[in-house]
Amino acid sequence: MAPPYPHPRPRARILQFGGGNFLRGFLDWKVEGMNRAAGTDWGIIVLRSLGGVADSALNAQDGLYTVLARGLGADGQPVSDVRVVGAVLREISCQTDWPRVLELAANPEIEVVVSNTTESGIAHDPGADPADAPPASFPAKLAVLLHHRWQAGAPGWQVIPCELTDKAGDLLAGLVRRHAADWGWPQAFLDWLGRACSFHNTLVDRIVPGRPRGDLAAIESRLGYADPCLITTEPFHFLAIEQRPDQPPIRLPLADFDDGTLVTPDVTPWKLRKVALLNGAHTALCPLALIAGIPTVGAAMGDPAGRAFLVRLMQEEIKPFLNLPGPDLDRFAAEVLNRFANPFIAHAWHDISLNAVSKIRQRNLDRMAAYHARHGAPAPLFSLSLAAWLVFYLGRFPGAAQLPPRDTPETLARIAALQPLQGLALVRAWLGDTTLWGRSLDLPDLRATVLHHVEALSERPFRLADWPGLLT
Repeated sequence: MAPPYPHPRPRARILQFGGGNFLRGFLDWKVEGMNRAAGTDWGIIVLRSLGGVADSALNAQDGLYTVLARGLGADGQPVSDVRVVGAVLREISCQTDWPRVLELAANPEIEVVVSNTTESGIAHDPGADPADAPPASFPAKLAVLLHHRWQAGAPGWQVIPCELTDKAGDLLAGLVRRHAADWGWPQAFLDWLGRACSFHNTLVDRIVPGRPRGDLAAIESRLGYADPCLITTEPFHFLAIEQRPDQPPIRLPLADFDDGTLVTPDVTPWKLRKVALLNGAHTALCPLALIAGIPTVGAAMGDPAGRAFLVRLMQEEIKPFLNLPGPDLDRFAAEVLNRFANPFIAHAWHDISLNAVSKIRQRNLDRMAAYHARHGAPAPLFSLSLAAWLVFYLGRFPGAAQLPPRDTPETLARIAALQPLQGLALVRAWLGDTTLWGRSLDLPDLRATVLHHVEALSERPFRLADWPGLLT
């Protein structure tokens, strides 16, 4: 049954690659709020890259679905907000209806392309063929659609990728041009691409768990209807869209009507803030929570020792090494702690552990190096975390059989090769692996600190309350 929606539906003006929970609970939700607040007329057509849409629950409901945002207010009390989204008009399959997608590419009313194809989606496909219907990769599909639009004489597009890939807009623009060169397309197309189209880097930030589990029946009872497309989110939402001086104004006017959207000449400071304070804190506490048997972020925040770890980490090992205004960092850090404590978000530590080596490298090593340069000693909590990750990857803790490490085959193979090692040889091999870290971490003082922690953590029960004693 479609949820009730008493508002006029907008015109199709946005093509969206990806119809998963994140975009539906983030960008599409924002567009809906803008349409209602400002009377704007921005409708979204979702392009599904894989499979058909005969089974599309979204199409069965005429694109309507419910977003329930739940969390804690500034006073620590539960807050919630229900929004039925009508900005999404329909879902179309690239696989089974490519000619229809090409028709949309030539439609002059379509002005903006957005995407969330995961970080692996923005990559070059050397085997892509413009005659494929459709090409397999997202950049190749986009290149074909842009070329078709140019041939049709339609205005250029603004492309706003919402992947977490660093500088995704710049990367995507380069991949489109690379495909154009591979396929021998004329210089006139490339000139139009540079003149009429723009690709914008972004930062996206919202936790969108998706469909609720344990309390779905109670939610539907309160709503008064059952919605198979209902998803839940946290209340927090932040989108930064980069508009450099050489780029045209952003056509999608979200920033004018949505407090959680910002247009900025450079998204780098906002991305650094999130990566260091939110993602970096997740990555640092994760292995300690796992070997302590703590299942979720919320459960760790309910443990005074877990919260104390994060507070001290942010205060002493992260914020002092971010070149951003202190009050802004303080507000964001407080917001992060509030978000981590959200009782409605069951964010599993084992899920967070996926591909942890690359996360450590991208999120925490720069802060570790900066701390060492300033203080002449290893960062205490980051060093403890690095040791705990080694214990986790090697499975040297009670309950390891139920929590296997999940990473790329190459990373798992390199770490598995460390299993015969013990003591100093193990730690030196872990820290000195430049393939894992992109640099050697095998400094004498860090080596000694990590060795101390590995020996203290291995093959024995551990509680979060134990971590302060490990630093002495």
